Amino acid sequence: MLDDNDFALASAVDTSVVVLEELSLHPQPEVREAVAKNPNTPTEVLLKLGKEFPDAITANPIFNLLLLENPESYFVRLSLARSTTTSESAIAQLSKIEDKEILCAVAGNPKTPLHILERLVVEGPPLFCNEHENPHESDFDGLFTAIAQNPNTSESLLLQLAEDGSWNIKIAIAENPKTPLSLLNKFADWRSMHEAIARNPQASSAILEKLAGENEKEIRDLVKNHPNVSETAIAIINFIEGKPGTSIDLLERLASDRRASVRLLVATHPSTPAKVLEKLAQDTDEDVPFKAASHPNATSTVLEFFAEFLVKQHQRVSSSNQIFYKQSALELVRRSDITPKVLENLLQMNEPDVVRAIASSLKTPPTMLFALTDYQAPFVSNDFFINLAENPNTPSEGLEKLYLKINQTQHFNRIYGLGAIAAHPNTPVHLLEQLAVHSHDGLHAEVATNVNTPIAILERLSNDSQDGVSSIAKQALKERA
Repeated sequence: MLDDNDFALASAVDTSVVVLEELSLHPQPEVREAVAKNPNTPTEVLLKLGKEFPDAITANPIFNLLLLENPESYFVRLSLARSTTTSESAIAQLSKIEDKEILCAVAGNPKTPLHILERLVVEGPPLFCNEHENPHESDFDGLFTAIAQNPNTSESLLLQLAEDGSWNIKIAIAENPKTPLSLLNKFADWRSMHEAIARNPQASSAILEKLAGENEKEIRDLVKNHPNVSETAIAIINFIEGKPGTSIDLLERLASDRRASVRLLVATHPSTPAKVLEKLAQDTDEDVPFKAASHPNATSTVLEFFAEFLVKQHQRVSSSNQIFYKQSALELVRRSDITPKVLENLLQMNEPDVVRAIASSLKTPPTMLFALTDYQAPFVSNDFFINLAENPNTPSEGLEKLYLKINQTQHFNRIYGLGAIAAHPNTPVHLLEQLAVHSHDGLHAEVATNVNTPIAILERLSNDSQDGVSSIAKQALKERA
């Protein structure tokens, strides 16, 4: 609400210079403009207000007096360069003055004709920077930015400025309503340009849909209130802001968004279907595949792609950074919904802990366990063979190979490994016969507990010299009777 007292003071011709100086900083623009029109306002204050209220300065009664007294003064020239009431001939004369601020004012004046703007671009401004300034930035950046903002600047001139212009110039071009859509669409690939494009009243609905997925609320609000905003853009904004109702079609579309932050939201959305999660599990951004794999709708195919992703990342990083992917692989192996394909993919990581986990997993199929008995790696030892021997899915032919590998070593846990084979439900009879007469009595008890041990072997073990073994064998015979 306008402060009437301050406005009256700013307008009164008898208001003191001190008060006018204070009012020139007033938060309300109407009061500041009144100061700019007041003939009692000092020239230095008018100079500061001139950029905001150029026409108020030239309409100030004191301006005509100053113009008559000293038409070549800096204040007069700059005020004329800024004002929309200045004649074209005067603008033309001002455009030849070697002063940065005056030239920038001419370039930004909406009454400056196109041919003058074109001349300033083609000929370039005069050298008016000092020795400490970057000539390119000082001479061109501010001037060309003002030209790019000018409503009289043509489409062709905007395209010319965009070719080699600085980032500030490109942002000004992005906001100009005359900028062709082809250039705006190109700019839309640069996220730092999105706010400027969203301010352009001519931005197309397709371009606005690109901007709608931004994290910055200010940009989303600009898109939401844009005259060309589409229902799709609104739906994207609602999705980004976590509002319900996002369609499957939109989720499928956003899964290909170039922004990882948007794809990450899709990967965590409760309605994202498995087909989309399969795509996200192969995403180039590290966080997205993890979210896709942990989604409730993730299928075995999603996990298979995720396993491939872990292997690739593990191979890509240095050894000191591989532990993260190794731990993720171990967590994946422990999942109840993994498939043999997932385990097969993870084997390519060649991580000792991961391979051991696969050797112990109840999801590992017999064919893979059999193949692992010949696995070649520096870490392969009796411990690894025992992992295989303890897995109930290890086939009989695999156990035979494990028996030979374990039995031929003198490792301290050799008997433990043989015990696992002796108790295994898939151990062939001929191995049970050998283990039943093994020199280590503890193996006899394991054979006696095996549900597949033949009656003949159990009868022999019922007469074993060790009371514990004979008791187990007798109990087994009793249960089978």
